[in-house]
Amino acid sequence: AWPSNPPSVQFEPQPRVVAEGRDPVISVRASGALSLMKVLKGDLWVQTSFDGGDSFESPVRVNDVAGEVSSHGESSPQMRIRTRSEFYVVWQTRRGEGSALRFARSMNWGESFSKAVDLDPSGSSQAFFTMDVSPKGEVYIAWLDGRDRGKGRMGTSAVYLTRSRDKGLSFEKPVRVSLDVCPCCRPSIGFGGDGAVYLSWRGVLENNVRDIFVAASQDGGASWGPGTRVAEDNWVLNGCPHSGAALASIGKRLFIAWHAVRDKKVTLSLAYSDDGAKTFSRRVMLAEDVLDANHPYMRSVGGKLGIVFQGRPVAKQQGWAPISVYYREADAEARLSPLQTVGQANGSASYPVFAFEEPERLFLVWTEPNKEDKVVVLARGRRSDSGVAGGGSDSR
Repeated sequence: AWPSNPPSVQFEPQPRVVAEGRDPVISVRASGALSLMKVLKGDLWVQTSFDGGDSFESPVRVNDVAGEVSSHGESSPQMRIRTRSEFYVVWQTRRGEGSALRFARSMNWGESFSKAVDLDPSGSSQAFFTMDVSPKGEVYIAWLDGRDRGKGRMGTSAVYLTRSRDKGLSFEKPVRVSLDVCPCCRPSIGFGGDGAVYLSWRGVLENNVRDIFVAASQDGGASWGPGTRVAEDNWVLNGCPHSGAALASIGKRLFIAWHAVRDKKVTLSLAYSDDGAKTFSRRVMLAEDVLDANHPYMRSVGGKLGIVFQGRPVAKQQGWAPISVYYREADAEARLSPLQTVGQANGSASYPVFAFEEPERLFLVWTEPNKEDKVVVLARGRRSDSGVAGGGSDSR
C-alpha cells in the first residue's frame, strides 16, 4: 500500500468543457497566459486565456488552407511554445492517396501565423508525428514515413527526423533513424542533460512482436546509433496498437513511459537509462489496478516528471465506467507519488496532455464526445512538492 502522504496535486473538483473541438494541446507562457490549440471541422485554432483558464479569447486559425487539417489520435497536431513569443505548429493533411506534414509558426504570441509550408516535399506519405524544442531552441520533428516500404525485414514504415536551427524558417534534410517501424504508433523525442537527442518508436520484430525502441544522437540528430529495445514485452499483434511511448529527462537520466500487453496483461510502465539509451532499468508499474491504461504523456514538473494517462476505474460498473484521466509524478529515482484520479466531465476521456507553470500550476486537457461532435475538457491543479512513494517494480 502507498504511504499516507498528501496528494501531489490538488485538482479542482470537476473537470469542465471549455471549447468545441478535439485533440487539444495546451501550453503556458512565461506571463502565465494559456494557449489552447484544437481541431474543429478540419481547421486548427489557437485560443488564449489571460485568466488562468476561466475564459478563452476568440480563436485564431493556424492553417492558411481552409479545411486541410487531418487529425486522429496518434496523428494529431502538435504545438510547442518557447518562453518568448515563438509558437511552432505541425499538422497532417491528406495529399492524394497519402498524407503530408505542414508547418507554420507565429512570432507574435499566437496573434497570427505564417503561411504554412510542407515539412518535407519528398512526396512520401508522412504521418504519426511528434515535435519538441531542445534546450538550445532547435525545433525537432519526427514522423513515420512510407518511402522505404519493402526495404526493411518486418515493418512497413520507417521513422524520420528533421531539425530547424533558425526558429522554423528552414529545416534540414530529413534523416532516417530506423526501418522496421510499427506504422501507427507516434514516436517521441527527448533531450538529455548532456546535449543528446533521443527518439523512441515501436518496432516490428519476428512473429509480429511489437516492442518499444529508443535510439540516441550525439550530434543534434545528424546521425543515430542503433535502437535499443527498452524491454522484452514480446507483444504479439497482427496489427498496430496505436500507442506510442513518452520520453523525458531529469538531468542525464532518460525516462520512458509506454503501454504494452505483457504476459497477456495490459501494462503501463516506466523505466530509465543512465548510459545514453544503451540499456534500461527494470520497469516500475504506473497504473496500479486501473483498467485499459494507455496513452501516457510525460513532461518535466518542478524537478520531477508529471505523467498523465487514460484508463477505466476498476471498481465501477464492473470495470466499464467511462474512461478517466489519471496523474502521478516520478522523481529522479523513479519513485512515484500516489496515483490520483482527475476524472472526466461527461463522457470518456481520450489523449490527455498537460502544461506546467512554475511554481505550482498544472493545466490538463483532453477530448470527450458530446451529442453532436467532440469537446475539449480542462482540469486545473495546484501542485505541492510532497514526498513520493516507492513504486512497485517488475522484471524487464
